[in-house]
Amino acid sequence: MLLDVICGRIRRHTQRVFLKDFSEYLVILLLARCGLRISEPLRLKLADYRPDEKTIYIEKTKFSKDRLIPIPLSVARQIDNYLSCRAALIEHDINPYLFIGGLQKRLGDQRIRVVFHSAVQQIGIDSPRKVIGDTTFGKPTPHSLRHSFAIYTLKSAIARKQTSQNVLPVLAAYMGHVKYQYTMEYLRVVDAESRTRLLNFADILRKKSCD
Repeated sequence: MLLDVICGRIRRHTQRVFLKDFSEYLVILLLARCGLRISEPLRLKLADYRPDEKTIYIEKTKFSKDRLIPIPLSVARQIDNYLSCRAALIEHDINPYLFIGGLQKRLGDQRIRVVFHSAVQQIGIDSPRKVIGDTTFGKPTPHSLRHSFAIYTLKSAIARKQTSQNVLPVLAAYMGHVKYQYTMEYLRVVDAESRTRLLNFADILRKKSCD
């Protein structure tokens, strides 16, 4: 729903607005489908996307790690579509960045946060920060998409009868973690359903204590 809302907001008034909105959508798509940190798609250069391999090269982000990762074919098709539009609309394209915010500029992370929060509010999943026991449930942020990617990748692997011990090191390498123990931090709450049940249960207890 979040991605549908953001995609639906792509404006077509001018080529500049269209490509900027399309870029914003693709950045958030990569956060959701590949578990990237918000800075990683924003810093990608044109040469970092390899359409023949359907991979992206992420250079020296957190922990000064480089990594080459495959991306889903559906994501690659949308990036290819974006690049085709960009080539058709910009005659002398000298912007080195994959996702453009201006003539020679990349998108800024603040703009991505604005687009994300607006979409979250529109689909009705915004919620205030809550602390339950030793766990803090923050407001949704773009980084929440990275958490969701880790959780549902692990759940999908387990559904295919793979063990978490085998999956976690691979997932950690894909996400750019130095140690797979860092990846395990994303898994403290198993999924969105358990998070919602826990929050609802806490609300019920709080209301009872006030009665």
